[in-house]
Amino acid sequence: MSAARNATHQRSGIVGVIVTRLQDPFFSETIALISRRLQAHGWQMLLFTVETEAEVDDALNSLMQFKIDGVMILSAILSDQMAQACKSQGIPVLLYNRDTDGLGVSSVQIENREGGKIAADFLCETSHERIAFIGGERDDATSKAREDGFADRLAEAGQSVFLREYGDYTFEGGVEAGLRLFSRHEKPDAVFCASDVMALGVLHAARHQLGLDAPKDFSLIGFDDIPSASWPGHALTTIRQPVRRMIQDAVELLIDRIEDTELDAVIRHFPGTLILRDTVRL
Repeated sequence: MSAARNATHQRSGIVGVIVTRLQDPFFSETIALISRRLQAHGWQMLLFTVETEAEVDDALNSLMQFKIDGVMILSAILSDQMAQACKSQGIPVLLYNRDTDGLGVSSVQIENREGGKIAADFLCETSHERIAFIGGERDDATSKAREDGFADRLAEAGQSVFLREYGDYTFEGGVEAGLRLFSRHEKPDAVFCASDVMALGVLHAARHQLGLDAPKDFSLIGFDDIPSASWPGHALTTIRQPVRRMIQDAVELLIDRIEDTELDAVIRHFPGTLILRDTVRL
C-alpha cells in the first residue's frame, strides 16, 4: 500500500485539515498560514471544522473519502483506531498543538506547561499575590497543560491559584469570566488567561463594565499573541507562540511523510516567549 501511495500519479494533491474552534482568531490565522504554506509546496487544503473533539474521527472518515494524501489535525486528538486506519492506508497524520499520546503520529506543539510557568514566574517576580486563572474548556488538554504549569510554578513560589474561571476560548466567555472574577469581595490582582481572545474579553469587561484598569487595578496576561493583542487599544501582555516556524515545520514534516510513508514519527516542541506590553505592572 505504501508503494502505491508513494507513486506521484496516485496522489490527489490534497491534504485534509481538521480544526476545532475556528471562531478563535488564533486558529483563523493559523489556517490561513497553513493553506499558503501547503500551496507553496504544491498541495491544496481540504478543510473540515468540528465543534468538539468527539467529532474528529467522523470528520477524518469523511476526509478519507476524498483520497487525501495526508491529514493535519489542529488542537484535537484522534482515536487509536483511526490512527491505525490511516496508517494502514498509507495516510500520514500530524497533530498540531496536541500531544500524540502514543499514537505513533508526528506532532508540532507549543510547550504549554512551560508557557504557564513563564506567566507565573513573571507575576510572582512582580509581587502579585491574588493570581487568578481563566481556562478554555474544563476538559481541554491544552488549557489544562497551561494551567498545570502555571499552578505548579505558583506552588513552587509558595502561592496557589487564587480563583479559577473558564471562558470557552471566546471573547464573550472572557467577558463573563472577568465579570465573575471581579464581582467578588476580594478581587484578584492578576489574571492569566489560556488564550488572548479570552484575555481581551476580560480587558473589555474591566474597562467598559467595571470601571477597572489594567495594569492600574490588576495585571493581565494572555496566551498566543494574536494580531489584535498588539493593537494600541489593547497592548496585551501575552505568551507568544512562534506560529510561522511551527507551521513551516508541521507542513514540511507532513509532506516528507507523504513522500515517504516509511519515515518515523517526529515530535517537535517550541518554547513560548513572554511579550511585555501595557497590561501588567512591572
